[in-house]
Amino acid sequence: MDAERSRKAAEAAQQKADKLTTEAKQRSERAFAMYGRFAGGQPLLPGHHSYRSARRAKNRADAASDRAIDAYKAAERAQAEAKWTKAKADAQSEIADTVATRSRPWEPADFQVGDIVTVRVFETSTSTYRVKRVNKKTLTLDGGGGGWDDPKREYDRVLSRTRDGITITNPADGDTA
Repeated sequence: MDAERSRKAAEAAQQKADKLTTEAKQRSERAFAMYGRFAGGQPLLPGHHSYRSARRAKNRADAASDRAIDAYKAAERAQAEAKWTKAKADAQSEIADTVATRSRPWEPADFQVGDIVTVRVFETSTSTYRVKRVNKKTLTLDGGGGGWDDPKREYDRVLSRTRDGITITNPADGDTA
């Protein structure tokens, strides 16, 4: 269910990003058109009868350009957010698929010191570690810092185990080996 919700959130974020990109392009075109009066390169002439209206037109065009730039920045942020949301949804879906294909949960008998395991660290991120100790409820993993940063992970967080170059994601597959 969470994977489906994440996928919908990713689609909504992409739609928002596309809408903001379109809006930014339209604002840019409007701002460009507002500079039409100055296309020939004629400078503003202080003291000339057209100076006040030309200054107002230039200020309006500058303000429109600033709004267009702000819209482009908002669109870029939305595109980055959409990309991140999609990556999160894909990772969550992949993790959910891995867990759903198991025929039984991982247990201490499935591991031995030296195994390489991929574990779910947060909701959508994974890390790979070497097993340092097999405990009753958790695995103690080698964090690489000489013991002070060795993480412990519950068995339900394990996504795969590699031993002798063979990786398995379903603990029942290790029963035959």
